Amino acid sequence: MTRFFERGTVMAEMERQMTMAPNFTPRGHGSAVLCRYRPAAADVDCRNCLEHRRRGCRSLSCLYLSERLEAGAVTLEELIIETIRPWKYLPLKQRAMRLACRSDGFHFDGPLHVMRMQEMTKGENRTVSSRWLAAVYLLSAHAALWQKTLRAVRPGEIDFANIRLGDTGIQDYVLYRTAKGICSGMLGATSEELSDPELVSDGTLLLVVSAAVIARYGPEAIRIGRAEQW
Repeated sequence: MTRFFERGTVMAEMERQMTMAPNFTPRGHGSAVLCRYRPAAADVDCRNCLEHRRRGCRSLSCLYLSERLEAGAVTLEELIIETIRPWKYLPLKQRAMRLACRSDGFHFDGPLHVMRMQEMTKGENRTVSSRWLAAVYLLSAHAALWQKTLRAVRPGEIDFANIRLGDTGIQDYVLYRTAKGICSGMLGATSEELSDPELVSDGTLLLVVSAAVIARYGPEAIRIGRAEQW
């Protein structure tokens, strides 16, 4: 019987290092540990977590949300709640929470929005930043806005300085400002504007919230509840 339980697996080198004496430098050369482990849904079951009790989780936020997202064991509602948790303006948080409860899968503004996103991000979503992906998601939501901004969008960057919106609607302008703000590390539109249902429609706010989820969690969030490959 071998002394290593993980012999012959991708975890073998990790186990060998863990059994070494602490504060001891071994002779010879070092070795790189390449872990190709991808968690499955059963591996990230909340009932196996140290924070879990009979009535549920004791933690206010999930400590392993990224691992659960990779395993496909997280809901869009959980991602939205974690995304809007730091927002300080209460009316906006309450409105976004109501929209989150209605969402089953990741939101797109129709099949044409899906097609525009797939065409623009083909082969790019694993190499570009999540902020760029979130901005493209917003700019490609409506055909009129996409026609005005398409030439400024390149893999990994968006040249907002060369975009001329001209005569555009309020909803498209909100999406544009939010996309520009996300690329610079902020929300773009003000909290008061986004919380006003007479100024920003529910559909537009849901797009903004979904973009914030993409900016934080990356392309894995888009796959929730969708059969398309990204």
